Amino acid sequence: MIDLSLNEVETLSTKAARGAGFSWGLAEDIGRAARRIAAENDNWGEAMLSLAENAQSFAAPDPARAARWRKGETDMPAETPLCPIRTAALLLDDPLPASALPLTIINVGLPVWLDAMLRRSAMRVAQPVGPVTRADVVVEHRAEIEQPATGRRGATNERTLAALNSFAGKTYVPESERSRVRGAGGGRVDDE
Repeated sequence: MIDLSLNEVETLSTKAARGAGFSWGLAEDIGRAARRIAAENDNWGEAMLSLAENAQSFAAPDPARAARWRKGETDMPAETPLCPIRTAALLLDDPLPASALPLTIINVGLPVWLDAMLRRSAMRVAQPVGPVTRADVVVEHRAEIEQPATGRRGATNERTLAALNSFAGKTYVPESERSRVRGAGGGRVDDE
């Protein structure tokens, strides 16, 4: 097992999420959520790798479905699991009225991410969600916003870390002939 600080967990997860195709804004949200997962359990690496590997197979909530949620109507299932990140972003950016809660959302992919993203908001997932690939979740009002956990570290195995680093590597700028000639950060004159 490799032990990472929570800052390292957040940074690596942010880069891996961006490498998996999420926008930088969503990737930063994912990094903060990964930090919360790491502070509370030891499976953050597997959860992050599963999200990165499945990112392109999830569907974003469509406007008609989101409108039904706002009205408090029953959710209609879709063939493709909902993206937990885009669903959480929608709920956080445009909070549901109190009359629409509790809300049952059908077929959420990797619901642990929806739970982690909503933790620092006025909403929460009613039942604890474990490492399941998809589930129906109930989002309800939270009486008190949780404070971030501190003082922990995130452990993961070498295989998972290597896979996450390969996703993160997709965010790096490739070397150019000019940068290889100049060296890392050096110019023609080294005056230090």
